[in-house]
Amino acid sequence: MSTENFAITIQGDSEGYVTFECPYCDSEFKLQAGEYQNDDESFKELFCPYCGLAREKNEFLSSDVIEQAQAIAYNHMVEELNKSFKKMQRSVNRSKGLIKMDFKPLKKVTTKELKDKDTTEIEFACSCCGRRVKVLYCARAAKIFCPYCGVDI
Repeated sequence: MSTENFAITIQGDSEGYVTFECPYCDSEFKLQAGEYQNDDESFKELFCPYCGLAREKNEFLSSDVIEQAQAIAYNHMVEELNKSFKKMQRSVNRSKGLIKMDFKPLKKVTTKELKDKDTTEIEFACSCCGRRVKVLYCARAAKIFCPYCGVDI
């Protein structure tokens, strides 16, 4: 069994921020794409800026990204199945036997361009690690946690 790798491109908002979702409280927040993808300062987990709970960073992917990944995987599977059945059809129909094969190719699903919009979040910078986060901040919010190091901003 082989492994296939696919890239998903997300166009950030006008400041380069991309939306993430907390797997615990379902809150959305934005991280600067350059800081998130920085290989020099890699990290394995993120903290939710709202509830402060941590989990592996891939668990914070937004539902749009997950849907896109599922659509790409589905389309790849459809492509491989269509190739296999087309090859089988040629093989069966080439023989002089009584059996003939016909198949209707499976249809791919459409994928959409992922683009974050500018919204009204407020940007916070962590005094500990220097990284930034954009969150919806209201007067009742007691704390905002740094998604990278977990400290109270």
